[in-house]
Amino acid sequence: MIRHWQLLRITRWNGAEVITGIEKAKIELAAQWWGKAKTSFLLHARGIEHHSKGVDNVLGCINIVLATGRIGKPYCGYGTITGQGNGQGGREHGHKCDQLPGNRDITNPEHRKYIAGVWGIDEKDMPGKGYTAYELIEAIHRGEVKGLLSICFNPLVSLPNNNYVREALEKLEFYVCIDFFMNETARHADIILAGSLQEEEEGTVTTAEGRVVRIRKAVNPPGHARSDTSIILELAKRLGAEDKFTYRNSEELFNELRVASKGGTADYYGITYQKIEDTMGVFWPCPTLDHPGTPRLWEDKKFATPDGKAHFNLVTYRDPGEITDEEYPIILTTGRVVSQYLSGTQTRRIGKLVDLYPEPKLEIHPELARKYGIKQNELVQVSTRRGTDEFPANIVETIRTDTVFLPYHWPGKKSANQFTPATLDPVSKIPEFKVCACNLKPLGVISPPSTASGACASI
Repeated sequence: MIRHWQLLRITRWNGAEVITGIEKAKIELAAQWWGKAKTSFLLHARGIEHHSKGVDNVLGCINIVLATGRIGKPYCGYGTITGQGNGQGGREHGHKCDQLPGNRDITNPEHRKYIAGVWGIDEKDMPGKGYTAYELIEAIHRGEVKGLLSICFNPLVSLPNNNYVREALEKLEFYVCIDFFMNETARHADIILAGSLQEEEEGTVTTAEGRVVRIRKAVNPPGHARSDTSIILELAKRLGAEDKFTYRNSEELFNELRVASKGGTADYYGITYQKIEDTMGVFWPCPTLDHPGTPRLWEDKKFATPDGKAHFNLVTYRDPGEITDEEYPIILTTGRVVSQYLSGTQTRRIGKLVDLYPEPKLEIHPELARKYGIKQNELVQVSTRRGTDEFPANIVETIRTDTVFLPYHWPGKKSANQFTPATLDPVSKIPEFKVCACNLKPLGVISPPSTASGACASI
């Protein structure tokens, strides 16, 4: 006789097997490994977040860690690898459109009042929750946003449905781009300001483990280029807000962050440049000058919730924004290759990295390749509801039989994001880069070996 809980477990394993393409026995084995282990750490990168249900995916991971008591214990825990340099620190500083320094919420009246006091402004003059990156593109199309200032941003490569992005850039009345290299998006700018690399400016970054470390300037920006900080300070001066931007160096900027983050969940107040220097980095939260920092969160089991307890956030499975059908029967997913970084603005200029992976290839499983009669390096036409282009096939066994993969680091006709949909997670507003429906058509032509050497000609 099968009891109710056993039937429920079998049903869940069967459903997970169908959804993931992984045998249910292997799923159950992985659960046993995790559950029986004395210690374990769950670490993932951006992939599970790049879905229209990315927040649900992350909550599922946190639930697993929480259910097995792996929070606040040595050699245990949960963490994410951000997609960009100092992605961790940027969020803690309030770089996102819904945040304020210290992980504060821009819609919270108490948080707004405190930060307004730090900045010396009326709380009513502080903007409300803004648009995320793709919502900005949509707002440009609606005519709500007519001017744009961007720093180190290449949405023509990095955002989904990039033909729609291109149309938005062409609609802008005025666009200023701050960057250290000319990229595809910058070609649409009215004014380009030469900014700085990380190696050309002082500051701090925060690691994935929450350790604040120093970054020291190695060289000055070349020619007439300026550091990003000096550009922002000069813009503030010309816009009549010089009295609010009186910083003489990066340490003064950091000291304001210390005060602004004080009392927040990411409290930097007790961290100073000297303390970072003396201890090889300081973990936040660090609320006082004599506090040693917090290498392990939640060790005291006092969680940042109203009752101080951890809570499960249960989720239910839902389909991605675009599912396969007869016209588009294959799943297309996108991602990275090890020799390229983000939109390729830097790495597509480095000859040895270009030689490692000169152009994007369509990764396809041998079983799917046989079904479509696709040979190694044969050009394959890939089509989604947003675009059509061709790529050489790379037949590999490290992919599902119903899925193909394209790396996204290239622009134009080589761009993977000409295919991806602008379906956003309802909470995080992150686009669904990882799932869209496509069809494949072998073209019967073998792609010649790439002769790329040195910088990629697409820049």
